[in-house]
Amino acid sequence: MHKPTRFLSILALLVVSAGAAAFAAAPKIEGTPAPTPPKPDFSTMQYLVGTWNCVDLSSRRPGPFNTTEVFSMDPSGYWLLRESTIHRASWIPRDFKSETKFTWDSVAKEWVRIVTGDQGGYSVATAPMPTGAKKTYTYVIQSKARDVASYAPEVYTKVSDTKRTMTTSFTETGGRVVTVKETCTKT
Repeated sequence: MHKPTRFLSILALLVVSAGAAAFAAAPKIEGTPAPTPPKPDFSTMQYLVGTWNCVDLSSRRPGPFNTTEVFSMDPSGYWLLRESTIHRASWIPRDFKSETKFTWDSVAKEWVRIVTGDQGGYSVATAPMPTGAKKTYTYVIQSKARDVASYAPEVYTKVSDTKRTMTTSFTETGGRVVTVKETCTKT
């Protein structure tokens, strides 16, 4: 073989070898479907499904006010839904509505609650698995309120399958702590 032919043959062999190595190093496209996360176990929350009438009392308001909450399961099985209506009172000019979605984060091992309100309010809170009849949600994200410096966790207590309570508080920017209590009964 002549030197130029031998050189071209060796060069061609190197190019083919490099191409094969590059092809082998390219990422492989996986053909299997992405794994589906397990659906949350809502057995400890199943009693919530239905309509609840709640009486709320804030230490900075002149008296109690009423809220209606309707719980249902999302058809996907991944979310428990709550539609809430805070009803008019002397200091509440109209009904206010919010939507809440609850799910279990199987990686973080905590309950997640996402709330959106009809006036642009929002929050994300998380809770560990309940201890006994109590579940405590702590805010991770909370829309800012003009006069609120911080929010305490919300402690929900299952009294029975038809009664539950919630207690919390928040601190105003001036330092005053405002307590909030809620008692709900299922209709």
